[in-house]
Amino acid sequence: MALDRGDVKRRVMDIAAALIAEGGGDALQARTIAKRAGISVGSIYNLVGDMDALHRAVNSELLDELGAAGTIAMHELEARGEHDVRRRLLALADAYLRFVTAHAVQWNALLAYNRSIASADTPEGYMARLEMLFDIIGDELKHTVLGEDAARRTVAARALWSAVHGIVTNTFVGRADHLLETTARGQIDMLVTMFVRGLEATNAADLPET
Repeated sequence: MALDRGDVKRRVMDIAAALIAEGGGDALQARTIAKRAGISVGSIYNLVGDMDALHRAVNSELLDELGAAGTIAMHELEARGEHDVRRRLLALADAYLRFVTAHAVQWNALLAYNRSIASADTPEGYMARLEMLFDIIGDELKHTVLGEDAARRTVAARALWSAVHGIVTNTFVGRADHLLETTARGQIDMLVTMFVRGLEATNAADLPET
């Protein structure tokens, strides 16, 4: 009986994700995937295009998982009746920190891949996933002085994401150390607290132009 193309492609994707989790982006080899999947190397290229396309697809699914982690964190806050902006943003940041801690090898591979390609070559679907992450943060900022100013919320969300991402990346990514994770969490707490307190102390008329 012929194998279903969709099932085989799913198997290839799962094997690719497992290889990256085991050894980073360098472990993503067509021959290894073919051997584990029980198919020819040529079949892999027929299914996914090339290894770059396969790596991008795995990265996109990783971003989907991160987005889901953020959404779950927000649902848990809603269930507890938590509406404080600072605590909600900290919960989002903590969800990101915990996700990267649990997927450190895959996240390092994603970052390394992104550094290896020109920004103009970044797939549209990939950027759409990042925009969804920014939107989660932006929605929380509606309850600050930024209110319904979508343009300023977008700028603020990107700035906050970049700062938290920088702390996580520079502090401990790829090194599973509880002390480093605690250090990162402390830095994030200070950052988010000062960010929110600054918004609380700012009048709408004094916001910078976007």
